[in-house]
Amino acid sequence: MDEPTHYLGHLNYSKDGIEEEIEFFYPSNVEWKCVHCGACCGDVGDRVRMIRLLDKDLDRIEATGEYDFFDDWDEGSFSTLMKKVDGKCVFLTEEGCRIYDDRALLCRMYPFWLERQEDIFVFGVDKGCPGTEKGEPLDEDFFRTLLKMALESMDY
Repeated sequence: MDEPTHYLGHLNYSKDGIEEEIEFFYPSNVEWKCVHCGACCGDVGDRVRMIRLLDKDLDRIEATGEYDFFDDWDEGSFSTLMKKVDGKCVFLTEEGCRIYDDRALLCRMYPFWLERQEDIFVFGVDKGCPGTEKGEPLDEDFFRTLLKMALESMDY
């Protein structure tokens, strides 16, 4: 029997005093560890990266004193788009991300992304990330944490 591509996970999520059980699918047999290569911070080969920002991302980054780092953008929940210089995020330096602790949700989640398909959330993974197949296997708890962070950022 073939190994499933995704497993079913559950998150008990509470907002405004209302508890809800959220189902999500996460990729099976994924190993990942950030290798701090910066490849996720800009264009790679023929792939143009677009770092979309939520209002909460914008507020968090502006609270650090940064300004003029985004362009207007209107797609779904995203209101702005991170500026780039020479194909790289404006915050990427030789030492890494200048705002690492306050970076955008998409940056925090990479190489994973999240799609909503009706009432279920589905995680995907960018296998082109140099950190995939490194580190320990990721489990439901890892993806549950990512989902909770995303829901809180999106005001779900």
